[in-house]
Amino acid sequence: MKFSLLLALVLTVTTASAVDFKTQIAPIFRNKCYACHSTTKKVKGKLALDDDKLPEQIGAGKNIIPGEAAKSTMWVNCTLPDDDGDVMPPEGKNKLTADEIELFKAWINEGASLTGGAAAPAAAPAAAMLPAAGGVLKWTNTEGKTIEAEFMGLEGDSVLLKIPSTGTTHILALSKLSAESQAQAKAAVK
Repeated sequence: MKFSLLLALVLTVTTASAVDFKTQIAPIFRNKCYACHSTTKKVKGKLALDDDKLPEQIGAGKNIIPGEAAKSTMWVNCTLPDDDGDVMPPEGKNKLTADEIELFKAWINEGASLTGGAAAPAAAPAAAMLPAAGGVLKWTNTEGKTIEAEFMGLEGDSVLLKIPSTGTTHILALSKLSAESQAQAKAAVK
């Protein structure tokens, strides 16, 4: 019971990736998008989705907004009707399946991690959830669930948190954190 509660907490607060970029999302990009959006073929619309170029597309105000698929241009364009001029891919070429669209949506909503895996990171023991100055801190989400993670920085309207037990860094929308944790993140960059 305790393990499942801790696992749920980690999944909720850190957006631990249930969707793995390397094995689930990158293949979709390669198979469905690279014909028009890869430096190895051609780059239409100044949008390259190669693994080394993709980080340029992720963040507040960019094509993929972590935690917000509905505001992410790339996901929205994949869900437009076939007769819409902005639909991707255009003219029904190699269209994403409904499952691929849902997987892409889930990946974005989980934080669009390029390093997250299919396995959720292990949770830190509850006794170790005390803040440590300049290192691991306690983070609480809007639902009141708390984890222990290291502050790695702010990226637009998102916070980067590193889980010490796995070394995995996750991107989480600041709006998903409690007011205290948001203030803690903002104070850490000063």
